[in-house]
Amino acid sequence: MNQYEFFLCSSLEKVFPDKRPTALVKDSFMAAIGDTFSFQLVYQLTNADNSCRFEYFDISLQTEAGESTFRDVELVPAQYLATEKRDRFYLSTTPGLFPDLLLPSKGRIRPMADQYRSLWITLPLQDCKSGTYSLTLNASKVVVDPDTNEEKQIANTFWRKTLHLTVLDQKLPALKLFHTEWFHVDCLCNYYHVQAWSEEHWQIVHNYIRFAAKECAINLLLTPIFTPPLDTSIGGERTTVQLVSISKKEDSYTFDFSKFRRWCAVCKEEGITSLEFAHFFTQWGAKKTPKILVEEDGKEKQLFGWHVAATDPAYRNFLEAFVPALLKEAQEAGFDRTHLFFHISDEPNDSNMDSYLAAKNQIADLLEGYQIMDALSSYEFYKKGCVQIPIPANDHIELFKENVRPLWTYYCIAQGNLVPNRFLALPSARNRIMGVLCYLYEISGFLHWGYNFYNDENSRNAINPFTTTDGNKAFPAGDPFLVYPGKDGQPLSSLRNEVQKEAFFDLRYLCMLESRIGREKVIELVKSEQNCSFTFTDYPRAPEYLLQLREKVLDRLIETSLDEKLLRIL
Repeated sequence: MNQYEFFLCSSLEKVFPDKRPTALVKDSFMAAIGDTFSFQLVYQLTNADNSCRFEYFDISLQTEAGESTFRDVELVPAQYLATEKRDRFYLSTTPGLFPDLLLPSKGRIRPMADQYRSLWITLPLQDCKSGTYSLTLNASKVVVDPDTNEEKQIANTFWRKTLHLTVLDQKLPALKLFHTEWFHVDCLCNYYHVQAWSEEHWQIVHNYIRFAAKECAINLLLTPIFTPPLDTSIGGERTTVQLVSISKKEDSYTFDFSKFRRWCAVCKEEGITSLEFAHFFTQWGAKKTPKILVEEDGKEKQLFGWHVAATDPAYRNFLEAFVPALLKEAQEAGFDRTHLFFHISDEPNDSNMDSYLAAKNQIADLLEGYQIMDALSSYEFYKKGCVQIPIPANDHIELFKENVRPLWTYYCIAQGNLVPNRFLALPSARNRIMGVLCYLYEISGFLHWGYNFYNDENSRNAINPFTTTDGNKAFPAGDPFLVYPGKDGQPLSSLRNEVQKEAFFDLRYLCMLESRIGREKVIELVKSEQNCSFTFTDYPRAPEYLLQLREKVLDRLIETSLDEKLLRIL
């Protein structure tokens, strides 16, 4: 006879088929309005006979707290899991299958023999009223006749579990931190086989922008005014996705910003509050110009690109016409200078300082008073005044933290030793701890290069992200993209994205509590009973710390609320 096991675990568990995850012990939880409550239902078939192929379970969640969603946690392949410079805290560095892809589910599952699998359960609390709610999770057994394909429910309540969720009469504040995940619209053309800026492409782009804002806590979006010169081999090129149409007659330029206006309207509609523009010079040294197509004498040609030096006077002539026009259009679209960010070139270093400065001098005066930022991990480079807003990697941030404001950070391929990151092979707690560290370091912005990079290294070829999670062994698996490309142009979430959202919820909770009790007391609460320095390399690594910290913060929020009510009575 078939025997089954069901139990719950937290969102910080990565459920592998061959390892039993830590089960939830608690059955009572708290949250504020605006939060999202997530957990996992773990299941397996422990003893099987041949009939197990025809036995399913329908999962339901009964609650008055709101509409829940179910997603199957699917395994994805990973070959390249970490760089040579790594620590001992990885879940595994052996190629294999890792839980990450979240596929929408109606709640029907089929347990498999001796495999732990999980169902990701989410309860959004954005519109929930305060109060205490019961969440009753039920598994009904269904048998399918192999001859007729008819279904028969034979156990209405095969397994049942009830949780209790108290929603506070308090609403989380908005995320103040700028959050950008670089949006690669050309990868959508390649994957879905659509022409750039066709109506099909626009709809897909719109879907991905909506998902970025609503499901990824992204509020700053990389905008391809011309095809971004990122991750492109020298002499190579990426699919053209230039938003601005450009015409040239003799030495004069005219611009058609109609597609850019549509882009801005979509961003405004979906809640993107700020724009960052494609880099004005090539990556890793700023030596050349981006690919820019221009119509001249009735023909479209590539006027700028790898064949044109960054310091070419012709490019300066173009920038003198283009930049003021762009700034005017952005202003009219509702994005003022406090919500616009510009890039010179990505990841400059001491060896190419001269070329970076030469490129910067081509455009700096045209962007005076605007925010210019670049990923930069050389403090000496910053000290010489080369970059207005440096974005150091989180393994280089210590040199910047005291004297740089606003303070941003990022992580990517190389940040795999001790510091937080979200590779497939890292524990989820190492992803979520970023929220706490961003609070302690007063981080103003977080950048990551891969919202949906579906190419291999240097964009030589497109890849299938469902089978290739490491850019053809170029990046630690999970680094190139946060979302997967789903059917009908709809993005699919990842376990890593859901956990990262929880990190930003942690940050919002800490900011909320700070408004009640002050920053010093919040920091004391964060660090209490922990034997670590709370730097980006030395922080609590156990998932229990994050779960318990959230409880402590909620307890203090309840206390302060009661104190306020008592004061009003008195």
